[in-house]
Amino acid sequence: MAQDATQRWNRTEGVLVAPGSTPDDVAARLRERAVVARLEWYPATAHLLSITLLLDAEGRVAVTPPSRGGVVPGTGVSELVEGLARELGADVTIGPASFNALPEDVELPEVSAGPAPMSRTVVVSPLSAYMVPLQATLLERPLAVASAPGIDRRIVMYSGEGAELGAFGWDDESLPAIIFRVDERDMTVRAVLTGESEDDAVYSWSMTSRYVWGGVEEPGPALSALVNEMLTDSTDASLIARAVPDADVEAATAALAVEGIEGLAQMLAALGLPAWVESVLTGRLAPVEVPGVVVHEPRGLSNAVGRSVGLMLADPSVPGSAFWQSYVRAVTETPWLVRAGAALEAGLGGALIGAAIRRRGRTGRLPGGLIAVGVLLMVDAVAETSLASWTRHKELRRRADEEMALVAEELGA
Repeated sequence: MAQDATQRWNRTEGVLVAPGSTPDDVAARLRERAVVARLEWYPATAHLLSITLLLDAEGRVAVTPPSRGGVVPGTGVSELVEGLARELGADVTIGPASFNALPEDVELPEVSAGPAPMSRTVVVSPLSAYMVPLQATLLERPLAVASAPGIDRRIVMYSGEGAELGAFGWDDESLPAIIFRVDERDMTVRAVLTGESEDDAVYSWSMTSRYVWGGVEEPGPALSALVNEMLTDSTDASLIARAVPDADVEAATAALAVEGIEGLAQMLAALGLPAWVESVLTGRLAPVEVPGVVVHEPRGLSNAVGRSVGLMLADPSVPGSAFWQSYVRAVTETPWLVRAGAALEAGLGGALIGAAIRRRGRTGRLPGGLIAVGVLLMVDAVAETSLASWTRHKELRRRADEEMALVAEELGA
């Protein structure tokens, strides 16, 4: 019977805005009409409800019959929408039908679509660590980043309002990513698999859901089967688990059935994330207190590029990083050797230019090749000296910061 029903009925979604009513009032109006539906809302915005029901090809709403199980065609969707809007003083849209009966002087509460001021966000992504300074500058917000070596992922944390990771699109190296967000209104997880929003897997532990079983108190087998097949939303936990290597799919599925913060905690455990991630999301731990965290401030594009290049060259997996590390050690520990090499190079360049001038005195012609090579050697010597000085200064400052951090840690212990 379920298969025949799905061929006959079409799932249809809508929105009901009723500032002066509660979800109980809406459910009561639907029961009076024996309409089978599903209502969803956030506790903080109970005046704004999502409504899902079934329509047949002629636009008639599925209702429960008075004498037998299952559903039958009832009133038209336009008639239902107008009736609900007038009785509740609401603005109702369901499928193709819409009717606005809001009072002219009504003031609707503002609903924020972006992150709340007190929101906390954790993004788990294969994003390269040396891309985070650039992201912080582009998003114009501080980003705290820590590594999760066991799963080969970066954990990026930020809080409050502002642009978010992915606001300017996702590159392939940053996907798949998982975004956890907790604020005073909601508690969600979103898996971004391809960068296309229709492929995302999203789940909220804060949304309230209620079924209206038409005119019956307890649904029979036929009605239950139809509702489970056509009105129930099911987030595929395997899509969320796919974003993290070696995640426990069964545990992730079970976490979606647990309400509130406990469900969120079980999802974090199923994905194998560190225990401190839950503490950050719940506000018990600040991102700067996470072990091994690095905070990148938005300090301008040139600064971000410099930090990104430095991090990239410090990464052993990046080609050329070993050479760069050897160069840093050389200019820091044996600066005299670098200066001697630069002086020798500059002297050779000067000698070539001098030889060219002397040859001109003998032949009357200035050899351009000698002049060009001599100038190139002298310019390169000056550039090398400047680069070595800047690199040595930066490395000495980094070592001093590390020593100060060790001293502070010992004093704190």
